[in-house]
Amino acid sequence: MRIANQDWFEPALYGNGSWTSGLDRVLCIEESKLQFVRCLKSILCNTIPHAPDRITILQQDVKMLEHTLQLRLGILAMDRPQAWFRHSPATERGPFSAAVFEDPIFSRFEESRAVAIRHVLPELWRSRQVSCSEYDPSASLWGRLLLLNKRWAQLNQLPPPFGDVFVDELPEALPDDLSSPALIQFGALLAQKIKACQRDLEVCYQQLWCRSESFLYALHIQHLSHKARKQQSHQQSSQSRHESRPRSPFSQAVEESLRFMNFGSMPSFTDLKQRYRTMAHHLHPDKGGNEERFKLLTYHYQQLLKFLQRA
Repeated sequence: MRIANQDWFEPALYGNGSWTSGLDRVLCIEESKLQFVRCLKSILCNTIPHAPDRITILQQDVKMLEHTLQLRLGILAMDRPQAWFRHSPATERGPFSAAVFEDPIFSRFEESRAVAIRHVLPELWRSRQVSCSEYDPSASLWGRLLLLNKRWAQLNQLPPPFGDVFVDELPEALPDDLSSPALIQFGALLAQKIKACQRDLEVCYQQLWCRSESFLYALHIQHLSHKARKQQSHQQSSQSRHESRPRSPFSQAVEESLRFMNFGSMPSFTDLKQRYRTMAHHLHPDKGGNEERFKLLTYHYQQLLKFLQRA
């Protein structure tokens, strides 16, 4: 990149034979410099006196979200997706009512809604939007992440007439007639800070997306288990009361689950969870296992877990 000469009056000296055009060129350059600085100030500087700049505030907010994810994501059990958000009815407190705090990802499973969420969330992330008609994350973890992502995009692009200049592309994106050694150094520092914010946001997105996918899958397994129980109940009610063969103490679905998990009899809670962890370690796709058998393992584990909870 060519660094402009630091003699600001040079265009007047070489004004193509006309002093008037040369002086007009000097004025134009100086006005462009002022306008560029004003654009930088409008996106970076805080209106509150002695407050940190907006990129620093964004960095602090991203670090807070990272800390929240570290605390929240690690304590949620796969067999209890309802623990992600507690659903509580609105209550009257004085003249105001408390809103119900929930997230559609972790409500009762619906196939159409799960498909929509899997499509909408990556699109909201790419387009730097916070919500759409299909999904409004509100004050959830996804809402916080998407809001920070939108703030990052607003800080990264300068307002008109320098709308084609992005902070993370500085100093290469500087117009030649505005560049100077100090401005190049200043732009490089800005680009370094905002790129760091983007990397941290990307890490948060990947963590939350993977965990959300896991919970959608867990809810799907619960949904399949519920459908299987309903079908089984319907089949049992239609059987003859005078059936000659002796009945098993367990349902057919439970017996299949016991055989799949290599149990000769109904295990305890501790033995069931230990067996599930051992088998999941070998069957998980990330460990080189079979994805279909891992899905069956989760389904049969849910069957036995529900039976023990009812017993």
